[in-house]
Amino acid sequence: MSRRRVKKWAGLSLAELQKLLRRDSVFLYGAIDSTNAAARELAEDEAPAGTLVLCRQQTAGRGRGERRWHSPPGSGLYLSEIFRPEAETMLPLVSMLAGLGVVQELDRRFPRLSPMLKWPNDIMVDDRKLGGILGESSWDETGPRYLVVGVGINVLSMEKTMSPRLRKLAAWIEEFEPGVELGQVAAAVVRGLEWRLGRPPIALEPAELEVLDAYDWLKSRRVRLLVRAGEDPTPGVCVGIAPDGAILFRPDRGALRRVTSGTISVDKGEGVRP
Repeated sequence: MSRRRVKKWAGLSLAELQKLLRRDSVFLYGAIDSTNAAARELAEDEAPAGTLVLCRQQTAGRGRGERRWHSPPGSGLYLSEIFRPEAETMLPLVSMLAGLGVVQELDRRFPRLSPMLKWPNDIMVDDRKLGGILGESSWDETGPRYLVVGVGINVLSMEKTMSPRLRKLAAWIEEFEPGVELGQVAAAVVRGLEWRLGRPPIALEPAELEVLDAYDWLKSRRVRLLVRAGEDPTPGVCVGIAPDGAILFRPDRGALRRVTSGTISVDKGEGVRP
């Protein structure tokens, strides 16, 4: 679809956003397919690291596994940022680092929110989904060319645009922080992403694992793990995150497993299934 640039986003002009977010390379759109798609095209055209894409509405917002992301106009933060890593970068680790940075910064700026991180890329509040993170990368024979990280966060009330099922599963910041503004959340997200992804490590250090452990929403919960479609899910308990970003899963039968891909659903009575 065509992408129409706009001069204002969430009541802020481009100049005001450039000042708030401390950079010149900011692209504002009205309704577009997805901020990640626009950011990837900009990255292919040699847009610099730190370039930001924001929109008022996504018509084809995506989550993990090509799931759709509900992106009504004016209610949420839909943002993508371009990074240009100098060394090998693993997407599972990128998702965890990005999520950790965003959750920590939201926690710092909005103390009544108490956000948590659900492996591999969901942000949870009050056992409901507040947001998600999607990392995409491009490589050539010399190594990584660019990394695009997209963040979608429910900020203002979206009850009127949601189905009854979604209303039970979703949370938004305004519930816990009345008067919150989209610009405040954008600044927090950019700060969190760049804090953790400015120079992403090839493995999490012990200090990072300790912080991650405190925000790990799945830790010690009874869950069911589905690795391949068509198979029966495996019951067990999540026991933490490995240094490479994999989740550590202890099945009811068998040895501890490192899981790098799959779908985890929380058992009934152990929290709301996202």
